[in-house]
Amino acid sequence: MKAELVVLLLCAVSYTSAQSIGEGKKQKDLSVMLDEVVITGTGTEHYLKNAPVQTEIITRKVLEQYQARSMEELLSGLSPSLTFHDGNMGSHIQLNGLNNDYILIMIDGKRMNGDVGGQNDLNLLNPANIERIEIVKGAASSLYGSDAIAGVINIITKKNRDKTDFTSILRVGEYGDVRESASLGVTVGTVKSVTGVNCSHTDGWRNTDLQWNQQQLKSGSTLKTVNRSSDYTVTEDLTWTLNGKLSLTASGSYYERWVARSHGQWSYLSNDFYYRNYGLAIGGKYELNGRSYLTADVSFDRYGYFYDYKLQEVTDYFKDGDRITYYPGQRIKQSLQRQILGQAKGVFYFGERHILNAGLEYLYNHLESPHHIDGDKASVYTLAAYAQEEWTVLEDLVVTVGARGTLHKETGFNLSPKVSVLYKMNDFNLRASYAFGYKSPTVKELYYNYTTALGGGTVTAYHGNTDLKAQTSQYASVGLEYVGNELQVSVTAYVNQLRNMIELVEINLSAEEKLDEIEKSKKYMNLTRARIGGMDFTFNYLPTKDITIGGGYSFADPKAQYPNQGLRYMKYIPIDATSQHNATLNATWRHSWKRYRLGLGIYGRYQSVRRYVEDNNAEAFQTWRINTAHTLLEMKKWTLTLNAGVDNVFNYVDRTPFGRNRATTTPGRTFYASALIKFKSK
Repeated sequence: MKAELVVLLLCAVSYTSAQSIGEGKKQKDLSVMLDEVVITGTGTEHYLKNAPVQTEIITRKVLEQYQARSMEELLSGLSPSLTFHDGNMGSHIQLNGLNNDYILIMIDGKRMNGDVGGQNDLNLLNPANIERIEIVKGAASSLYGSDAIAGVINIITKKNRDKTDFTSILRVGEYGDVRESASLGVTVGTVKSVTGVNCSHTDGWRNTDLQWNQQQLKSGSTLKTVNRSSDYTVTEDLTWTLNGKLSLTASGSYYERWVARSHGQWSYLSNDFYYRNYGLAIGGKYELNGRSYLTADVSFDRYGYFYDYKLQEVTDYFKDGDRITYYPGQRIKQSLQRQILGQAKGVFYFGERHILNAGLEYLYNHLESPHHIDGDKASVYTLAAYAQEEWTVLEDLVVTVGARGTLHKETGFNLSPKVSVLYKMNDFNLRASYAFGYKSPTVKELYYNYTTALGGGTVTAYHGNTDLKAQTSQYASVGLEYVGNELQVSVTAYVNQLRNMIELVEINLSAEEKLDEIEKSKKYMNLTRARIGGMDFTFNYLPTKDITIGGGYSFADPKAQYPNQGLRYMKYIPIDATSQHNATLNATWRHSWKRYRLGLGIYGRYQSVRRYVEDNNAEAFQTWRINTAHTLLEMKKWTLTLNAGVDNVFNYVDRTPFGRNRATTTPGRTFYASALIKFKSK
């Protein structure tokens, strides 16, 4: 215990903040940190402090300094509005009370392809290749179409600006945690190249050996809280500047992941998981007179999900009258997703007061899944057109009005308008917005059927529904921001009303399901309504040039109407797996001595009780992280920074038995170290 206390006293977190406070800048006043350029809120470039739509930003410096074990840990640790919970096949992201189904995740403005159990696979992302992350809350369907009801997370990748630019981040921790992320940027004449490689591995861990099986609590479970897994990603981005007006881009990526599952007496796990993705994209940008420009791009992504069998399994499927049996060594396709996305966009500046942003989009989604879809495959397409006008009415007043029309194969036409207002009053920014959100049913929600037992729990059959309607929402928010010399504070209140919300609803078991000993049956259905009211608060305080105190608090009260809930039938009850209160806090200090710089600090996150419609609620918890950052070599071209830290300082572990809802998957107190090497050649 004494040794641990000594280590804890010596460790603290490297300097960072979720509000774009970058280390190494000579910050004479707080306004410097708001000079970051953002694009996601309006689709046009603005300084963060002047953005008509409220935007949170996580910069590359923050990413490098936080040294998270995973993207989930990074996002939840730096933004109180983002939370994760343990799900069918990993952690599921939530934004202000709505699940990942209602959050649009994009890479360089293009929607991310590849979901696992209904969630985006964040293992695809390479932290060393990320320039910044922009988070816009609230309905953004007028610009981005389906899924942008809760908000948008846009991952902006690095664009090489130097002749040679190299970044390498190696992080090692307990339980076999290893992550290596590297990015190499090279410029040869008019061609710029950025190559990225990301590899990670964990041995996984088990927080309990208790498991619910056939409605009984049994010990001796071999299931793991987090499974052993390995993955790697290789990416290449090229930019060719033909002349002062025209530039062309091309990119490609390849990704593989392996997940091992522990077979045991209470769970017959005959297979492991394997994922494979590759993508290609080409595009171009043409500069018009002034600041106006045209862009066009086409991308293709293919995401595969497979079972790698290690034990024999006799299935309930038949071929030519014989029951299908799988044997050890076989790799069997479970689903194969293909996405084709075509976009054309024009941004036109008319004088100093008007910016017109207009575009067209075509999206095609195709899903193959043997035995889970009638005919083994299905597809949908979407056609959309949008236009948005930014009008600077007065020097201190900006009004943004836009709308998007979307035509979907199954749900028909939808119109999504939006209006937002920014008014500046000296050191204060007043923002307000009103928008319609839109979400079309996914291919899986429409056509997919499967049976599984989540975490060793109840054997449940899940059914798609081709009669689903599109989900719509009405979102309104008002916010006030203060930016002074030492203090920045932002408060935003919002309400989000959803109609035709799609949820899994329990239905009666069919005779065939009873014969197959299935315990529950669920079907995707449109619920009547849902409503979310909430408030976000963030602050940053710089009492001295070396000390920073920051954090945020997010309150959300999401409720929906659920059938089959007895006395609560169609009453507003909390949306499944949501927590009302979430907060982050950090306090940091840094100082430099010639070529050595030391960063000390602490980060904390609190999450209240997570409420569930079925089974148990997940208990409230808080975790704290401390770390030291040592910049040993800081030269004109080279930088070397070593980090050493402790995650979950107070050793919180949720030992909820498998088959019930848990608060977090953390294994408790863990130690880690990392090395960051950067090289730049002007």
